[in-house]
Amino acid sequence: MKKATHTIKMFLKFGQEEHITDLYQNGTIFMNPIQYFRKIEDGELRGDKYEGISKINNYPAGQFETPSLNFKGNYISIQIRESYETVLGNIFSLYCVSSHGWTNPMEFKIDEKIKNFGSHCLLIKDNVTFLTLIENKLRQLNIAYKHGFITYYDTKKVNRAINLFEKPLEFEYQKEFRIYLARKSDEPFSFSIGSLKDIAEIYKSNDVVDTLKLITSPK
Repeated sequence: MKKATHTIKMFLKFGQEEHITDLYQNGTIFMNPIQYFRKIEDGELRGDKYEGISKINNYPAGQFETPSLNFKGNYISIQIRESYETVLGNIFSLYCVSSHGWTNPMEFKIDEKIKNFGSHCLLIKDNVTFLTLIENKLRQLNIAYKHGFITYYDTKKVNRAINLFEKPLEFEYQKEFRIYLARKSDEPFSFSIGSLKDIAEIYKSNDVVDTLKLITSPK
């Protein structure tokens, strides 16, 4: 089956003013380890208990029995999750305005919850140049990487292996495009790709979330 292709209109990076300014002025790409996202508890913002899950199986209602106790019981449903104790590597996430997130541009709307990521937003106008700068730097550093759209699944229905580019439906509002570094480390990692002043602009998050619209050009 041919893999679907999607058009990326722009990347947005939401965060605190100091971090967004550093990204804008110096091109500092700060990447937390996967372990960080597994452990943090922040109401399904950055923290994700399913991060690093390798397989999920959901079983329908049934019965269980403990012969030694002469006990039988019922259960409504059960979920079994498999994961590694420690998942190595680092992640850099972007909000992606693309056809992957909205098949109809007229339906475009950023969820209000995005404002919780921070007070400021870097609007990246040239996504191709931005990704190229990152890729070139990672090649110089000799670090294996992969990037792509996050797809979202229903944790109560899925029965299969899960990869690092999949997240529960609860996070679908984040429209994430992820850059993953295959580092054998669970420590933060950062590098610089230089000033982004020629390809990006800084705005307040409230303004972007409340006013950004997609306008289709007449044919």
